[in-house]
Amino acid sequence: MCGIFGGHSNLLIENTEAVLYHRGPDQQGRETFTDGRGAPLVMGMTRLSIVDRREMPIPFSARGACIVFNGEIYNWREIKSKLQQVGVNFQTETDTEVVLHAYLEWGATCLDRFNGMFAFAIWRNNELFLARDRMGKKPLFYFVEGEELAFASELKGFSRLEFVEQDLCERLEFYFDEYTPFRNVKSLKPGEYMIYDTTVRQARLFTWWKYPDYQGTISDMKTAVSEFLVLFEDACRIRKLADVPVTLFLSGGIDSSLIQALLRFDTTYTIQFPEFKETINEQDLVQEYAEFLGFEARFISPTREQFLDVFPYLARYIEFPVGSFSIFPLFCLARQARADGFKVALSGEGADEFFNGYYRNEMLLEEDTFVDAYVTSPYKHLATRYFGSHLERACRMASRTGISDVGLLMKTFQPLWNDASPFAHNLSVLESSVFLQALLIMADRMSMGNGLEVRNPFMDYRVIEFSTKLVPELRYHNGRGKYVLREALKEVLGTDRLGITRRIVKHGLPSPVNAWLFRRNNFERKDWNRIMLGECLRQLTMRGI
Repeated sequence: MCGIFGGHSNLLIENTEAVLYHRGPDQQGRETFTDGRGAPLVMGMTRLSIVDRREMPIPFSARGACIVFNGEIYNWREIKSKLQQVGVNFQTETDTEVVLHAYLEWGATCLDRFNGMFAFAIWRNNELFLARDRMGKKPLFYFVEGEELAFASELKGFSRLEFVEQDLCERLEFYFDEYTPFRNVKSLKPGEYMIYDTTVRQARLFTWWKYPDYQGTISDMKTAVSEFLVLFEDACRIRKLADVPVTLFLSGGIDSSLIQALLRFDTTYTIQFPEFKETINEQDLVQEYAEFLGFEARFISPTREQFLDVFPYLARYIEFPVGSFSIFPLFCLARQARADGFKVALSGEGADEFFNGYYRNEMLLEEDTFVDAYVTSPYKHLATRYFGSHLERACRMASRTGISDVGLLMKTFQPLWNDASPFAHNLSVLESSVFLQALLIMADRMSMGNGLEVRNPFMDYRVIEFSTKLVPELRYHNGRGKYVLREALKEVLGTDRLGITRRIVKHGLPSPVNAWLFRRNNFERKDWNRIMLGECLRQLTMRGI
C-alpha cells in the first residue's frame, strides 16, 4: 500500500513525498521525465512494504515504461505465471512489477484480470495511463489546469486548491464519483481509467467495470450457502497473505464475525465506547465469541479527550467531510493495531451493501412487502401512486433534507436503476455505487494515516457477482437482510446459540462525538460536516509544513 503522485510537476507541491509519507513510510522515490511537448513530468510514490519487504526501485521501470502503484493485487502470482509463460522476465517478487508487465502485454484489458484494490499510473510513449479498481477502494485524484494534468493519492499533493461548493454533494453530505470540493480537481471514478496524451494534451476517460446486472439464478438456500462459502473462504484466504503481521477489525456483527470464523486470527480489535455500553454492547458479544473460538479480543475504549487530541489529524487525513462520525473509531482501531506491530487488517465493509443489510433497506423492502401483500385491486394503483416508485422511495430514504431533494436524487440515481430488476438488487446497486464510497474513503484515509493497510474480503468481485445471482428472498427474509450470510455463519460455527448469530439490530460503527460536541444524541451530520470542513481546509493550507 502506497501513496502515488505525478504528472506535470508545476501542479504538484515540491515536497509531495513528505505529505504522502504516512501512506508509505518504508520507502520513497521519484523520477523526472520530459512529456510530448518538452515539459517536465514527474512520477513518484511512497511505499508501505507488505509483499517482498526488500527495497525495490521506485518508481519501477521496465521495457521503456514506468509505474507508480498503490494497492494490492491478490492474484498477482497467477498473473505472473502467465506472463512468464510468454517470456516475461521479472526482477522482483512484487505485484507492482506484475501490473506493469500485464499492462505492457495486454493493455487496458489487463484490468479485468486483477483481483484486488488499486490505483496506479503508467508512463509510456508520452502517455499517462491512470486506473482505479472496481469499487474505488484506493483513491486517485487528478488536477487539470489548462492543458496540463497532475495526479495524486491525496488532495494535499496538489500545488493549488480552490474550494468550490458541489450542490449535489452538499445535499448528500458526502462526495462520490468524480466530485471533490476543489475547482479543477476530480476523482477518477471507481472502475474507470484515463489515457492522457501529453503530445496533444488530451485526456480520455473510459469505464472498464460496472456493477453486474441481476441474474437471479440461485433460489435454494443450501446451494447459496455452499457456493458463497467456497468463494468467500478463498476471498478471505488471499487477503490474509502477506509478509507482515495481519489482524482483524472485529465487531459484534455478522460480517467481521464470518471472516473470523473462517480465518481464526489469534488477535482481533474491537471498539467499545463506554457511553454505549448499555445500548450497543459490542464487547460482551465479542468476548463471548472469543471464548467460543479461543482467540484474544483486544478492546479499545476511546475518550472525549483523545478525540479532541486527534481531531486535527482526522481532518488532515480525511481532507473533506464524509458525513460520518465513524472516522474517529476507525482512526483509533488503525492506530492501536499499528502500534501493536500489525501492518495489515481485514474488515467487513461491503456486506451490507451487497446483501441488503442496512436497516434503511429493510424498511423499504418491508414496506414493499406490505404494498404487495395487503393492497389489492382496485386500490393497488392508488397505493402505488401514494408510496411512489421504487426509485422515488429509495431517494426519499436517501435524502438528508426532506422531499425537496428527491427530484435531484432521482435524476442522479436514475442511470443506476433498472426497473426490470428486483427492488432488492437495485438497492444494492445504489448502496454500492454511491453510498459505499464514503465508507471506503474513511477506511482508506484513517488506516493509511496510521501506515496500516485494510483489506475487505466481501469486496472481492467474485462475491459481488455471486450476490447478483441470489433471488431477493435469499438476501432479505423475515424482515432482516443478509439472510444468506447469517445462515453461512451458523453453518461454519455449527451453532446458532451465540449472541453474534442471534443479533438482529445493525449498528454500524457509531461514535458519541455528537454528544461530546453538541450535547445531543440525535445524529446530525450538517453541524459535524461544517466543523470538519473548516478544519480540513485549515489542514490543507498547512500541507507544505
